[in-house]
This record gives sequence, C-alpha cells and structure tokens, in this order.
Amino acid sequence: MVTRINLWSGPRCASTALMYSFKSRGDCAVLDEPFYAWYLKQYPDMYRPYRDELLKSMETNYRAVIRDSVLGPTEAKLGFYKHIASMAPPDMDWARKCRNVILFRNPADSLMSYTRVIGTQDVLKYGAAHVLGLKQQVRILQELRPEQDVLVVSNASLLQRPEGTLQAICQGLGITFTSKMLKWKKGGIPEDGLWAKYWYHSSHATTSFDNEAQAKPVAVPDELRPALDECMPYYETLLQHALQPLPVLLDERNAHLQVYVGGRIVPREEAKVSVFDSSVQAGDAVWEGLRVKNGKIFALHEHLDRLFASAKALLFERVPARDVVVRAVMDTLQANGMRDGALCRLTLTRGEKVTSGMSPRNNQSGPCLIVLAEWKGEHSSVANKAAGLRLITSAIRRNTPSCLDSKIHHNNIINNILAKIQADQAGADDALMLDLEGFASETNAMNFFIVRGGVVLTPFADSCLPGITRRMVIEKVTQMAGVTCKEARLSLTDVWTADEAFTTGTMGGISPVVEIDGRLMAAGPGAGPITRRLQEAYIDLQERDGVPLTF
Repeated sequence: MVTRINLWSGPRCASTALMYSFKSRGDCAVLDEPFYAWYLKQYPDMYRPYRDELLKSMETNYRAVIRDSVLGPTEAKLGFYKHIASMAPPDMDWARKCRNVILFRNPADSLMSYTRVIGTQDVLKYGAAHVLGLKQQVRILQELRPEQDVLVVSNASLLQRPEGTLQAICQGLGITFTSKMLKWKKGGIPEDGLWAKYWYHSSHATTSFDNEAQAKPVAVPDELRPALDECMPYYETLLQHALQPLPVLLDERNAHLQVYVGGRIVPREEAKVSVFDSSVQAGDAVWEGLRVKNGKIFALHEHLDRLFASAKALLFERVPARDVVVRAVMDTLQANGMRDGALCRLTLTRGEKVTSGMSPRNNQSGPCLIVLAEWKGEHSSVANKAAGLRLITSAIRRNTPSCLDSKIHHNNIINNILAKIQADQAGADDALMLDLEGFASETNAMNFFIVRGGVVLTPFADSCLPGITRRMVIEKVTQMAGVTCKEARLSLTDVWTADEAFTTGTMGGISPVVEIDGRLMAAGPGAGPITRRLQEAYIDLQERDGVPLTF
C-alpha cells in the first residue's frame, strides 16, 4: 500500500530541500507543486515569467490533478507531493486519504524574502497571510484535525536540527527514517517544476540541510508592518502545534551507557538524581573531565587533586576517598567496555537536601558521586576542529576571585553558557571571554594561548580556570617542543595581531584558532608551525603518561 504525503509549505521555505530529501530515500516518488497551473488560472493578473508555458503544460483542473497525480497510480512505496499552501484547492476531503505535513516559517523572515524576489504587489493585493500560505495552513490544520494528526513543522527547526526533525517527521508519518535523507546530489532532480530555473538557484547549489541558505533576519519596514501583523495570529497558531525534533546522539553507542550514580551503576535511562539534590537546587557541585586513551586515563590524579580541592573550598563534608572515586571510574569504564576514545565526566554534588533551601545544613546525606563515561573521541569535539576554530569576543565577562574564584571547578557556569550562546548566534565555534579589565581570560570552554614572535603567551590564571592541560603545556609540552612560554596580560589588540592562537582542554587537547572577531591569524588557515609542534609533543606526552586501566 502506498503512503501518500502532502507537504503544505509556505513560499521561501526549505520545501524543495525536503522534496530532495524524500527523493533521496530511494523508495519515494515526488511531485513538485501539481496545483500550480490551477492556482495561476484563478488569478489572471498574477505575473510570473513562465505563466504561459506553465498553463499550457500542466493540468488546470484541480480535481483532475487529485485523481490522476496525487491519488493516481504509483509503483513507489511512498508518494511525496510538494504543495505551496496558498495553492490548496477549496475541497480538502481528498487529503484525508493522505498524510499531511505543514511547513511554516516566521512571517517576518518569509515576508522579506518573498518581497525581495517578487516585490510587494502580491502581498498588498491579495493579502500577506494568503500569499505566504499561513491562512491556508491553519485552514488545513483545522479541517483535517482531529480525524488526522497533521504534522506541523517549523522551517527553522528543519534547518537548525535536520536529523532530529526528519526523524520526528518520519515517526509521525509511521515510516522508517534513513540517513539517506540527510544528503542529495547537487543540481536538482528531474521532477523539478519548470519554474525551477527562476526559484531554485540556492536549492540546486546545496547537498544537505546543513548548507541550505539561511538568510539573516532583516527588519520589516514600516510599510509592510500591517502585512506582518495580519500574519502573526496564524503563525502563533501553527507555532503552538509545532513538532519537536527528536534528540540525536553524536555516537549511537552512547544510547546504551552504564552510569555510576550514588554508589550504583545503572542504565542511562535510570541515571537520575533527586529533585532535592544540590546540583538541581543551586548548581552546587564540582566536576572534572577525564580523557581515556589507549588503555590509560591521562592526568587522572591531577584531575582528582583539583576535584578534592574544589570540594574543600566549598566546604563539602563526607567527601568519598580517592580510592573510592578511582574504583568508581574504573568500574564504570569496564561496564561500558571503554578503553579508548572516551571522555569521563566526574561530578560530585553536595548531595540530597532534606528540604529546599540554600543552607548546606539541609544536606544530611553526604555528597553524591556521578561518573558519566561517553564515547567521545577528540575528533568529535568542536575543540579539535581540524580546520581551526573561529572565535568571537563575548560581552560576558569571566569571573574574578572577588566574584567567584575560577580555581574552584564548580558547576555554576551560567556565564560561560551565555558566552557560548553569543558564539552560536554569531555563527562562531566558541567565544573568547575577557576579565573585568578587558584583558583576555579564556574561551567559554577552554584555556587560551597566542604565539607572538616565536613565544607562547597565555593569560594569568586570575580570571580563568587553571586547567590541567594548560599547566602541562606551560610546564612540559613547550619544553618538549623547545618553545618559550610565558604568562601575560593580553589585550584584544595582542590577540587580534597574534601570529598563531590555540586552545587547550581535556576535551580537545590542543586546538588551533584561525580567526578571532573577523581577524585571521597571521600563520594562515589550520594550525601554525608552533601549534603543530606543540600538538605533536602533547600527543607524545599522552602516549607516555597516564594511569593504566585496571581491567
């Protein structure tokens, strides 16, 4: 039996990319806007450069289109019919024989995109809610529900989280998701409508949702404000029904993890702490990250030293002994069969409270130790991006000891998260954070170094975490590479004009930085010569050092 899928999209959405996605499955026949000729016939004065050709070559009777094309015979397992919602015929009873998906976009974006290509005449003459399809999308939703679960998909969700959104669409349609849907060949498909040469330039240049063009938001001019206001109630209705993307694991092996929580090793889905735990109540916990590589844990005891020092600074009581923590780490890694390519996150919370409140006196059960080991090689981190990291300077400042001492490796990192949000919104990999005086401190996730005149320089550890990898670079790696390293106060001018820059951390080791605030590093793309020497020395140090696993 054929599963027939109608896509009701607004114009200037990723509908063509979604058609290519379904086509790439290999079991799906697609049809591009079969009601177009009927629609144009209803509007004799609506200009399109291909109007005459389209009316001659396509069926103009919508009932015939439904009978012969949408509900017509097909040998494919799936039929995908892409429609612009404004072209929906008045009679929608036939659509109940199909599954229906609505693809909508923020009208502030689609209005500007549409008028930039077509002009304002359609919007002003026929109404923005009609031209952008929002009015018809709400009509389709209301007519077909509750008899049918119409899927409502945000265009932003599809572009920003394509795999999770496609998985949710497939789940909602009752079909199997395949990774083939994430890629397609450049240049279009034979099923493209004859209007493709006018509209599909960007779609033909893409091969995935990841590189599907996403225009930056543009302010709506005053003359189009009434048009936008007309659209917003429809948009808000669709937004209430929007499908949520499914979570997508970076490594499928992590779906079945075993996690150590409070003295027990439990499956991932059971790995939970109480709502009264201090980590939930106030972020009151300390943590460390451990790199597992080639049967060893790198810098295990250096990390444990800092874990215990942080717990002491926060006046934790009844902290588990070092051998208990080491055994918990080893047991967790063994339970997951992890000897290489893993990252282990230790969290020690102050423990469960007897009642909500700030006072540690409410913590009467002692700390809770969590050991979360994941398959996460250095290659999987943004911190080890081979081409080099692009940074922006964040407006969020790093803590000073007068606020919250960064030498305490605590879980209360909301300022780092805010900086990361700024980097994400700017399209950068990470954010460089400054101290309260405007000197470089570290990135939102890693320590920061520059190279100038052959000398490696890094900020003093006053407003940044004195990282374990940072210390190894200063004390061991630079010596192994024959390079001088100094701590210094680095202004943004020092940073912008550096020869090279790199970050350090347990997650990604030593990772090159190629651009900061639009300024390219003088050494060019990728790792500079000194950064490469340091990377090689650090790999040698990892091969040589480390605590062997006990299993």
